[in-house]
Amino acid sequence: MTRLLLLLENRQNRTLLANWLSQRYQVMQQESGVPLAEAFDVCLIDGPALDRRWAEIQAHRSREDPIFLPVILLASYREVGLITRHLWKTIDDLIRLPVEKTELQARVEILVRTRELSLSLKLRNSDLESFFHAMTHDLRAPLRAIKGFAEILASEEGERLTDKGREYLSNIHTSTIQMREFIDGLVAFARVGHTQGEPQEVDLQLLVEQCIQCLSSTIEQQEAHIMIEPPLPTVEGQPLLLRMAITNLLSNALKFIKPGDRPDIQIRAVKLHGSYRLEIEDHGIGISSQNIANLFKPFTQLHGVEEYEGLGLGLATVRKVVDLMGGHVGVSSVVGQGSTFWLELRSVTKGVT
Repeated sequence: MTRLLLLLENRQNRTLLANWLSQRYQVMQQESGVPLAEAFDVCLIDGPALDRRWAEIQAHRSREDPIFLPVILLASYREVGLITRHLWKTIDDLIRLPVEKTELQARVEILVRTRELSLSLKLRNSDLESFFHAMTHDLRAPLRAIKGFAEILASEEGERLTDKGREYLSNIHTSTIQMREFIDGLVAFARVGHTQGEPQEVDLQLLVEQCIQCLSSTIEQQEAHIMIEPPLPTVEGQPLLLRMAITNLLSNALKFIKPGDRPDIQIRAVKLHGSYRLEIEDHGIGISSQNIANLFKPFTQLHGVEEYEGLGLGLATVRKVVDLMGGHVGVSSVVGQGSTFWLELRSVTKGVT
C-alpha cells in the first residue's frame, strides 16, 4: 500500500488529513524532533516543518534518486508568500489551504501514480541493463572461439590452403575484429551516464592536450596538423565524460577526409554569455544539410564501412555525454569544405554571469 508521510506541525490539520487519507493510503505521522527513519512514497509537509526538516527530506530524495519521491507543501495563502527558501529544490506541488477533500485526493493521486511510473521505469531499465550485459558477454564467448580457431587454422593449415582459402580466412579474422569493436562500442555507449559525478572545474587546455596525446599514433600515421588557439578556458564539467566527447570529435576529424589528404584541424574556444563554446574545425569531406538532423542519432552512418570504418555511435556518445552535463552540442558544415563541431559548456570564470 502507498505510504503517505504527514509532517504537519499543525496537529488539527494533521488529524483531519490522516483520517481522510487513511481510507486509501497507509498514513504515517511523525512528531517534531523525531528523525525520519522509515521509507515513504509521498510526503505532505507544512511551512514550519519544511523550515526545520528540509535537509532530511533532501537526504531521502537523494537516496531514492533517480526514482521520483514527491513532496507536497500545504500552506495558506498568507504563508505562501513567506515560504520561499526551499521551494525550488524540495517541493513538487503546492496546495493552498483550505482545500476541498476531493481536490486534495486527486492531486495526491497524481503524484502517487507518477512515483509508481518512476519505479516501473527504474525496474525496466535495470532489467534491460542486466539483459544487455548478459547478451554482450554471451556474444563475446563464441566470437573468441571463432577468432581462436581461425588463428589455429592459419597457423597449422595455412600452407595447405589455396589463395582463395587464405583470403576467406583473412575475411573471417577481419570480421571477428569488427564484431568485437561493435560490441565494445555498444558497451561504451551504454555505460555513459553510469560514471557521472559532481561537476568540477576542468582545464580545457590540459584536457584537449591529453585527448590529442591519446590519438598520437593516428595523428602521426596520417601526418595530421592540429592547432590549438590558446588559451583554452576552464569550464564546468565532468573530466571523464568530456574527454570521451572531445576524443570522439577529434577521431572523426581525423577520419572523414578525402583520400590522400592530410587532416588539418583547428581547436578554439569562443566566449559566450556565461559559457564557452569549444570548436573543433576540420577541412574534411563535410556533411550535407539534410544529413545534419540525424547526425547525432545512434548507428547513423552516412558512408559505407568500406569508405570510412565505424559503428555510427561516436557522435551519439558525444550528444549523450553533453546532455548529461547540461551542455549543448552542434555542427556547421559545407560539403567538400569541412565541418565545425562545437560543445557549449558552462563557464567557471569569476565575474561571468
